[in-house]
Amino acid sequence: MAASETTISVTFQVEYQPENGNEKLFLCGDLPVIGEWQPTKALRMTQSTRSHWQANINLQPRTTVKYRYVISEAYQVQDEVQSEPNQVADTIIVKKWESFNICRHQTIRSSSSTMKVDDGAFGMKDNEIAIKKGWLTTESYVNIYLNNSIKESVVFWSQKTFIAPAIKVTPYYVQQYPNTGVNTNVYIKILDEGNHSPKLQGNHGTFCDNKSFYAFTFGTFNVKELGVKLEFHDLDKSNSTTATAYIVPSRLSESTGRVTSPIVCCTSGNLLGEVTIEYLVVNPIPKIKLPEVYIDVFKSLSRPLLIGHRGMGAHDAQDAEYIVEENTMEAFKRAFEEKVDMVEFDIQMDADGEIVIYHDFNIDLHALRARDNIKCHRCPVKNLSVQQLKAYAALVKLDKGLGFNLEIKFPTDERHEDVAINYQDINRFVDKILKVVYHYAGERKIFFSCFNPDVCIALFMKQPSYPVVYLTCGISDKDLHVIELIKKFNLAICTWGNGNNKLDNIKLQRSYGIDGIICDRCDRELQACEKYLGRIAEVWMQF
Repeated sequence: MAASETTISVTFQVEYQPENGNEKLFLCGDLPVIGEWQPTKALRMTQSTRSHWQANINLQPRTTVKYRYVISEAYQVQDEVQSEPNQVADTIIVKKWESFNICRHQTIRSSSSTMKVDDGAFGMKDNEIAIKKGWLTTESYVNIYLNNSIKESVVFWSQKTFIAPAIKVTPYYVQQYPNTGVNTNVYIKILDEGNHSPKLQGNHGTFCDNKSFYAFTFGTFNVKELGVKLEFHDLDKSNSTTATAYIVPSRLSESTGRVTSPIVCCTSGNLLGEVTIEYLVVNPIPKIKLPEVYIDVFKSLSRPLLIGHRGMGAHDAQDAEYIVEENTMEAFKRAFEEKVDMVEFDIQMDADGEIVIYHDFNIDLHALRARDNIKCHRCPVKNLSVQQLKAYAALVKLDKGLGFNLEIKFPTDERHEDVAINYQDINRFVDKILKVVYHYAGERKIFFSCFNPDVCIALFMKQPSYPVVYLTCGISDKDLHVIELIKKFNLAICTWGNGNNKLDNIKLQRSYGIDGIICDRCDRELQACEKYLGRIAEVWMQF
């Protein structure tokens, strides 16, 4: 700054009424004083009234500042870095952030030494409301599953133990430092046809039948010392706690797992039965930034996204009609030339920790032996240094106008029992993928997809920039109720399968509001489909 040039005191103000006492408003943007897009380093605003927030920073004239407002909860927790056991540090959890495509920006111009920037209401700009849920920044996210839909998770050896039992899940810590958890709230999600939203767990737990899937969720800053206590309440005996089960921290040391623990009577100490839980722990990736430009792949679509399956289409060795090998750079280039919006391809991790593009979990290795006999060995991709296409090459070399649907290959216990054992750790696996994408993707349109629901949860919780789609091969009946239900919750829906290679099916799906169509025969169907969709878009623009 020139010695003769003075700074201007700029006051940023915005309106927001907190939902609880821990919520604070932060100013996060491209300058060091407001965090350089790091929400953990953002500038905390001052609350002057119940709903009025402001922050003052000194800026040089003609400076253009880019920023977003962030709502975070602030906690004081034990700092592991400090040598003093009672020292605490402020830690924030991002709850909501402004998700406009283009962030707020302001060029500092003032004839006086002060300037006010009134941005109105949080999450509103140019008559547009854009607010998204936060992601993990400093805390870990824990899911405790009781899956009674497949096999009873709770087994009592005597049928007379409980008449109407309810279960309460409570986190505990080996070293009871103050405020080691995010808060004391545990939420429960009952995944059946009538329940979808998380609810705060009651004081006496939740009645668990033998046919539903239950997920207890909470956050923690101290995952290394985290254990779980399960209390069993008898609803017919004044909600008293009749029995307990403890899962010690050493049994929760992985990202995912299944644990069986004994159920002990509170009065006699006798063993009453056993409980089996599955768990998921999602840890944050440090230094994930707010996006300066946020690209919502599925927002404001005038027609479905046309997505080339594995490039120009999936095929097998007997398929004589395919044009180019699937999941190759050539396939992606050809798909872009055929004017698809995106290409879908499969990524997984090899033995070197490299993210590679390959569909199957195993590779058949053919070895020549004496007398030209050929023996085939099937080997998991995760055990090989695959000299296949590295994923970052596609991110760097292909035209930025080509979007990517990155399907994450990760086994599910039910479908891939031979592969699932000792597979990659979910946190390590997802962290590696996200670091590659964040480093190389730039402003390319991207969304993730996966058949494994825990991977989908981890992808969603760890970052704010890219949508996540859960893949399913479940019920395929021609039932429009599925589309109506998905749209009711403001979610996107994509389809895939052989039926998507027929133009009539593409037209029908367009009329029902499908957001993305993954197809194999891009070269044949796209020419007719592009004209059809183009005519629809032109008609829409006339209204």
